[in-house]
Amino acid sequence: MFSKLSSVPRPIYFYLAASFFMGLANTIFDVVFNFYLAERGINEGDAGVIYAIATGAMAVAVIPLLFLGRFMSQRALLIGASVLYTLPFAGLPFVASVASASVVLSLILAGMLGLLSVGNAIAGAQVPQASRTRLFSAFFISYLGAGVIGSALVSAVSGWLHTSDLEKYRFFLLLSFLAACLMLVLRLPSARTVAKTAAAVTQEESRAPVEKRNFVALFLAAGFLGASIALFFRFANVLFQQIYDIPVSDISLILGTDKIVSIFGAIFAPVLVKRFSLRPSAAFFGVLAVLGLLLQSLTVPLAVFIVLYLLRLLFNYCLMPLLDTVAMSGFAPARQMVSIGMRQSSFYLGGAVAAAVYGDLLDGGQWQTALWVSAGCALVGSLAMTMVRSNEPAPRAESDEKEGKVLENA
Repeated sequence: MFSKLSSVPRPIYFYLAASFFMGLANTIFDVVFNFYLAERGINEGDAGVIYAIATGAMAVAVIPLLFLGRFMSQRALLIGASVLYTLPFAGLPFVASVASASVVLSLILAGMLGLLSVGNAIAGAQVPQASRTRLFSAFFISYLGAGVIGSALVSAVSGWLHTSDLEKYRFFLLLSFLAACLMLVLRLPSARTVAKTAAAVTQEESRAPVEKRNFVALFLAAGFLGASIALFFRFANVLFQQIYDIPVSDISLILGTDKIVSIFGAIFAPVLVKRFSLRPSAAFFGVLAVLGLLLQSLTVPLAVFIVLYLLRLLFNYCLMPLLDTVAMSGFAPARQMVSIGMRQSSFYLGGAVAAAVYGDLLDGGQWQTALWVSAGCALVGSLAMTMVRSNEPAPRAESDEKEGKVLENA
């Protein structure tokens, strides 16, 4: 056991620990921020404007990231993104207007995109190609596990604090800042890059023409998958209320299980890839997601709808590690930061566009049409993922045994 764990590069452990505290900071902040805005007199409509601006900033943040990548090392970019993500958290307890909240949240999400892009590229380069799905599954397990703990922490501590609601929300926002600071400290030792040989650089250039099709397919895959899952990320509570007219308390109880189910999805992804390889696994999970969404569009009992909702989340987090693996395996190392950045940007951009479509449909009570649109997006996204071809050389036979140990039990 110890020998298997010791085969994992040390920066990977710091990467996963930093991902945990990033998830903890995000969850604590997400749980209370809307309530905090309401206490400062910012209504739901203005809050929607804040999130729209911040999400747009996150989607376009990849552009300056790619520009800076020409002049800065990946290590410097990762540290810079960590600082950009962490410091704005200190301003959250003091924002009091739409403008200030939009700026602070935009900086946080822009930094987060940089962390996901550069951090995943550096971590993915530390492990063999065959171990990357397991690596990205471990990332989602760390991130989502932190979400479960963060939600429970807010719930438990809220009962102990005997202060005004505003002060209580400020306390939690400060707590999210402290978690972000721990993430920043852990990012420093995770930023070790792998040096490339001259032969590797020559090989990268020879593979460049093959990547053009992969970029298009990855952009479509990430965008449509982000558009599909946005229905449940943003409007699950609306769906339950429109279809079944159940109380908000019951809806909250149902939605509270989502992160736990999602963790199982992330665990399951590398198991299937080990047996059936990357592209068949992506197609399999995509088809299951489509079938589940089509079944939900029928008039089914509430219990069946809940099961299908949880399965949709499970299938989504089965697909996410595969999508991150595709974003690396289809491109030469010199362009993997670009591909991962585009994967992140396209995913959130697709979700932002789809959210506007879903909002209009649900405003008109057309919940079935919203589910059909989500199913269509899931189908296109999963099929596009299968079109990304590996652009990395096959591992040498004599290294197979060594690769099998990396991240085996991490």
